Amino acid sequence: MSYIIKKGYIGYVGTLEKYIKLFAKNNFNVRLSNDWAYSYSYPGDITVIRRNELLQYITVKNPKIKKDETIAKNIDLIKEKHTIVATLQEAYGQFYDILMGNNPDKLDTFIDKYKSSAICSFTEGIKKDITPVKNAISFPESNGFVEGNNNKFKLIKRILYGRANLVNLFKKCYVAFKTKSPNFSVSQLMQKTPL
Repeated sequence: MSYIIKKGYIGYVGTLEKYIKLFAKNNFNVRLSNDWAYSYSYPGDITVIRRNELLQYITVKNPKIKKDETIAKNIDLIKEKHTIVATLQEAYGQFYDILMGNNPDKLDTFIDKYKSSAICSFTEGIKKDITPVKNAISFPESNGFVEGNNNKFKLIKRILYGRANLVNLFKKCYVAFKTKSPNFSVSQLMQKTPL
């Protein structure tokens, strides 16, 4: 591949990789792996921490979930180098405490504190929906159960899309939502038909 590029190849490198793989397979019966052309690796003394791992470390509040030890060792260096991480961790902790508490007035102070910081778009979004957010803090009722069922239904619909008719969709949803009921049986499922 390097030889071809050196000789003046001006097309896409991905296309060249594909042709070389096909050439090797068809002419020499050799199957090249997906990373045959390049090998991305870091030296042994470099610690790689991905953004999603760092965000998970910051946002997980459940003490039963084990946190990443590599990030725990390096979190102070990360915060020193990237101040946004410290801001995010502090803001998330405060917002979590406000949501889990029962004082919606603290939300206004939170918005005022972070309205000109790196998370200003988040605070602007809260301002737009301030009443529902305050209601979520004030009242013990939640629509989490309904939203969870909607999510489950949409997932089932997405899985069955284009492959099944309304009868099969009904049966799949019936199984998903009724299996936990004490008088559920599969024979009932075979007799059910959609309205």
